[in-house]
This record gives sequence, C-alpha cells and structure tokens, in this order.
Amino acid sequence: MTVSQPAARDRGSLAIEAALVVPVVIGLLVLMVAAGRAEQTAGTVQEAARAGARAASLAKRGDEASAAADAVKQVLGQNRVDCQGMPPPTVTIEQLSTQPPLSDVRVDVICTVPVNDLSPVWVPGGLTMQGTFRSVIDQYRST
Repeated sequence: MTVSQPAARDRGSLAIEAALVVPVVIGLLVLMVAAGRAEQTAGTVQEAARAGARAASLAKRGDEASAAADAVKQVLGQNRVDCQGMPPPTVTIEQLSTQPPLSDVRVDVICTVPVNDLSPVWVPGGLTMQGTFRSVIDQYRST
C-alpha cells in the first residue's frame, strides 16, 4: 500500500480556508454573546418595572412615584445595567372599580443601554428597552 503525497497545488489550502472561516465563526460568536446579553438586559428592565409596581402598590398614598423610582434604580443597580439619561419611571394609578374601591398602579420603565455594554467588542450606538408592569394597590397599605 502506498501513501500518496498531496499535489503541490494543494499546499497551503488549509491555511487559506482557515483564514476565511475563522473570522466568520468569531463574528457569529460575538453576535450570539451580544444577543444573549441584550435579552438578559431586557429581562432586567422588565424585572425593574415589576419591582417598581410592587413598591408603588405598597407605598403611602402620594409616595407611589418615589417608591417606584427607588425600586427601579435599586434593581438596575444590582444587575449593573447602565441606562443613559434614563427618565424617571412613569407611574399611572387607575381606578378599577368602585365597589369595593379597587385601584391598580402601572409602572413603565424606558432604558437606553449602550450597545458597547452588551458586546465583548466595541460597537457604537444604543439599544432602547422598555418594561411595563401592573400591580393592584394593596388596600391595607399604610395611608
């Protein structure tokens, strides 16, 4: 049995193939990491809205907005989400029924995250994420 030698014209073809394929594979990996981090950050923004709505539903009447803002900032800070120029969360109180008196609070959080924070490589721009949550106001809360 004889082992055939590669033809002279095939020499170096593996290096050329690797030089073409490796950057594409690395680019796809970076894109996957950025997409995963974006989804994780979107979940954190939604979690912040949930925490804000719960805090507002338990706060004294008139203190709902400040309680929601504090809870939103705490959740975003714990998860190291840096929102650029984030407006305070929007707190809306709606009357659901009059018998018995029942109201709910809705908190909207809008956060623009630099894409550079999501990607392992530097990328310009920002990604705006929004979270909304409603919670029934506790009728036994402090007044």
